[in-house]
Amino acid sequence: MIARSWLSRLSIFGLFLLVLASGSVFAQTASLKGKVTDAQTGDPLPGANVVVTSAGGAMTGAAASGSGSFEVKGLAPGTYVVSVSYIGYQKKIVADVSLAAGEAKTMDLALVAAGIDLDAVVVSASRQEEKILNAPAAISVLEAAEIRHVVSPSAQAVLTNITGVDMAKTGIDREEIVLRGFNNAFSGAAYVLTDYRQAAVASLGVNLHSIMPNASIDLERVEVVRGPGSALYGAGVDAGVIHYLTKNPFTSPGTSVSVGGGERASYYGSFRHAGVLSNKLGYKITGQYAQADDWELDPQNAEDQAQLASDKKPRNYDYLKYNFNGMLQYRINDRTSLTANGGYSSLDATVLSGIGTVQAEGFGYSYGQLRFQSGNFFAQTYLNRNNAGDSFVYGTGDAVVDNSRLVNAQAQYDFDFSNGRHKVIVGADLDVITPDTKGTIYGRNEDDDQITEAGGYTQATLGLSPKFDLTVALRADHNNIQDEVKFSPRVAAVLKASPSHTLRATFNRAFSSPGNNSLFLDIVGSRTVLAPGVALVARAQGNANGFTFKNARASGGLTGSATLPVPGFFGTPVKFTGAGIPTANMPLAAVYGVVYGGLKATPVATIKAGLAQSGINLPDAAITGLIQLLDPSLTRVSGIGTSVLDRDAVDSDPLKPTTTQTLEAGYKGLFGGRLLMALDAYYTTRENFVGPVLRESPLAFLANIDGELTPALAQAIAANATLNATIGQFGLNAPTVAAIVVGFAKPNLSVLPVAVVQPDHNQVPGEIFASYRNFGKVDFYGLDASMQFIASSRLNLFGNVSYVSDDFFDNKELDEANTSLAVALNAPKFKAKAGFSYNVPLGINFNASGRYSDGFPVRSGPYTGDVEDYFLLDVGAGYDLSKFAPGMSLDVTVQNVTNNEHREFIGAPLIGRLALARLNYTF
Repeated sequence: MIARSWLSRLSIFGLFLLVLASGSVFAQTASLKGKVTDAQTGDPLPGANVVVTSAGGAMTGAAASGSGSFEVKGLAPGTYVVSVSYIGYQKKIVADVSLAAGEAKTMDLALVAAGIDLDAVVVSASRQEEKILNAPAAISVLEAAEIRHVVSPSAQAVLTNITGVDMAKTGIDREEIVLRGFNNAFSGAAYVLTDYRQAAVASLGVNLHSIMPNASIDLERVEVVRGPGSALYGAGVDAGVIHYLTKNPFTSPGTSVSVGGGERASYYGSFRHAGVLSNKLGYKITGQYAQADDWELDPQNAEDQAQLASDKKPRNYDYLKYNFNGMLQYRINDRTSLTANGGYSSLDATVLSGIGTVQAEGFGYSYGQLRFQSGNFFAQTYLNRNNAGDSFVYGTGDAVVDNSRLVNAQAQYDFDFSNGRHKVIVGADLDVITPDTKGTIYGRNEDDDQITEAGGYTQATLGLSPKFDLTVALRADHNNIQDEVKFSPRVAAVLKASPSHTLRATFNRAFSSPGNNSLFLDIVGSRTVLAPGVALVARAQGNANGFTFKNARASGGLTGSATLPVPGFFGTPVKFTGAGIPTANMPLAAVYGVVYGGLKATPVATIKAGLAQSGINLPDAAITGLIQLLDPSLTRVSGIGTSVLDRDAVDSDPLKPTTTQTLEAGYKGLFGGRLLMALDAYYTTRENFVGPVLRESPLAFLANIDGELTPALAQAIAANATLNATIGQFGLNAPTVAAIVVGFAKPNLSVLPVAVVQPDHNQVPGEIFASYRNFGKVDFYGLDASMQFIASSRLNLFGNVSYVSDDFFDNKELDEANTSLAVALNAPKFKAKAGFSYNVPLGINFNASGRYSDGFPVRSGPYTGDVEDYFLLDVGAGYDLSKFAPGMSLDVTVQNVTNNEHREFIGAPLIGRLALARLNYTF
């Protein structure tokens, strides 16, 4: 009802704008058309951006088609400035272009190859426009021309070769993406924006790039800012910013359709239509659809078996997504505009999460955004909302309900003084996150889990000299959960040694407030049935209030609750002398009860085959009879066995914000107009690091199964006269039979927790408690280096490397006494990427890139293991079909062309080759 109400209001708003604009729709207008080409070769430059600016500053434009042709309609009579830009070419500006009423003017424009465009402008580093060379941050930009040849169901694939980006592929259209490490399953570490709106899933905070409204055919550019950004963006922006900026209907009108498919029964398509109803009103609609057979876990693979073992439902490897989006922009005057955005996405896919693998089944995501720009003033408000559909957790089979929402409001004003030498930004924003999971995710915290965060910031860029800028910024944020104000300062010095070379030194402090999951999670991640009505449950809980084990310590040592599924014993208190100390506390009768339950449930054929391997051949009837005689009521085991706790119980304070401090030095330079090089070195300290979900409950395991249970069972068999006589008929004795029976059960019995120590707030029999906690302190340093060389108008080369000093921090490095505490980077220490693109005559282009990644350890909730190093080779080609059909082109990409089956994250399947082809048509 809410979504429908919102859409109806948007429709009314759109009609209102149409009425306002109608007065100018029927005026006699002019048009401008032509072709954009390479000045040297005469080849068309498809996708070149043509912008037409009136004397009053109003802009409209078009993107060149596959044949290089463009047309801008609906121009009022007057004088205009026409500018044309294309990656790798000098921007061309033609002033004083006069158009008379009804005139249709033709203007062909030839661009000169000039390497990298120094006029590239970014907005994400300082929340205002600035040249990329002068930005006080490590930043990379992908322009539309670079994006258009990437063949993928979703736009996040364009980030694959960007410097400092860690991208772990976990499915055909699912990647965990962070900047400079500290990745995780269900990661939301990177602050991802689409047209200035945070694009993460509300409440959960996870970046599901698959359902973001970022169709490749609608992307104007992507900006990637590495390093903390809290000073401008708020608490939590301590790992960098990824900003997708889409095309404006005024400067990029037209219709584009894209269809593609390939291996793994993949098929996808997208469309974009944008237009201008008058010089004041523009609109845009986009949509995407994709389906495929995802990569599967292999039951014969040991690592995959571990992931499948606890599943309560068969895995579904069908991938399906769709989304549709709309924009309406009204230009009140040359300096003022009002923009409304909205859309809806749906996803069916297997997704790794902090509590285990989740099946997204019709997971819906909707948003609405209203943005106002007037001169130097910017304001917006937006709503993100979820609807989890029929999603569920594989480890339990339980449904997941998520109707959470995020509401944001923000305003910003910037001004300058001293003839533009000094610039100042002031702003404020408000986030209200309201979870609604009907108890399925946040359980007992459901009615007390809203997070409200308000912040304000200011930044001044002082032009102290023509070659030296000093940027200082300060932000203050208040969070209702921590109920304190946190300050995030930023200082950056930029030395412009020449127009083509800059040096940068920055200091950033960022505060990352714990998210909803870290604070309020209350969900069962797995449920292992031990016997009818008896289960061993792993429950993950947030840590908003801290937790203690005082009750477990009350009588000295530690007290746990028994988990052996025996009537009268399950859940009873069991005492331990201490962690790591074998303690006599397990009635062997209860242990044997578990053994016998497993033996009785084993098919006779399986037992017979096992006995045969030991040289014992018994008929089925004899085996059945022996099993009956081994019943604990007849074969009565006595005595006490020992068990040992695997760790100590460690209390935890309530979660505190993570503090990230980064010192960074950078260089960016352009040589000969063709070679761009960048080097960034950083040193980071993180305190109160919030790790992934970790088991906090100590577990006890049997310490001496062979030495205690086997002789006790042999004695019980000998005391059972009937059983003892029966086995004698087959030439067996009590010790031999006891050893065989215990041998059958030992592999499972040795890994079965026989007791669990529980925290004071959650003493539920059979529940293993897992939660989040702050770790002490992490220090590390890193380096990002990149180059881009445009050898000619046809050949473009790139390469980059990234290095981080450590990929695993043990308790000593964390300055923690608890040896069980450790943090993994969950990303490689070293990675390198390189490649080229080459355009040849006749509209053909080729590209190839190679990626190497070091192996690395993974410690992310239930996903623990080691990823091996891998090298991947991607190749692609494109063909301009304009001579057959104007505006049409074909692109082909083969990811991992050598079919190197590899794993990029624990819990994910092995990833192999994926060949895709895509047909584009722009008209």
